[in-house]
Amino acid sequence: MNIYEFARNREKQAEETYRKLAEGAVDKGLATIFSKLAEAEKHHYEIIQKMEKAEKAAIFRSDILHYAKKTINRLKSREQDFIAATSQMEIYQAAKNNEAESERFYREQAEKAVNPQQGKLFLAIAKEEHQHYAILESIIDFITYPETHPENAEFNYQNEG
Repeated sequence: MNIYEFARNREKQAEETYRKLAEGAVDKGLATIFSKLAEAEKHHYEIIQKMEKAEKAAIFRSDILHYAKKTINRLKSREQDFIAATSQMEIYQAAKNNEAESERFYREQAEKAVNPQQGKLFLAIAKEEHQHYAILESIIDFITYPETHPENAEFNYQNEG
């Protein structure tokens, strides 16, 4: 298996994971984030296909990071139970780990690239994978915050005298 086939397989698996997460999302905003992540992975797949064929390719600028920040901030301001989302935590963690692995892979390929244009494309994909990692980390932090930060009024030791 060559690096292009390996990369395409990674992107296809990531796209499928995000599509499943979008279908099972407990909130429309989270579903949209996952759909946008799936589309970004699909775009990476297409770029890699073009790179393998030595065709001209370019990264499109996505609004996903901005949208994700806005959506997560909106969710934080609402009182909502995300128990259903916590049931998918293993999938979120696995997707986050895959994004970290993908970023490393593309950075390595950028360094190895003989063609400077392909090196730039690999680096651009690596940067996007880093953004995806950050988005997943934010989602995980948001969903697990009540478990890891029991700072509500009923559980506040600051008022003990």
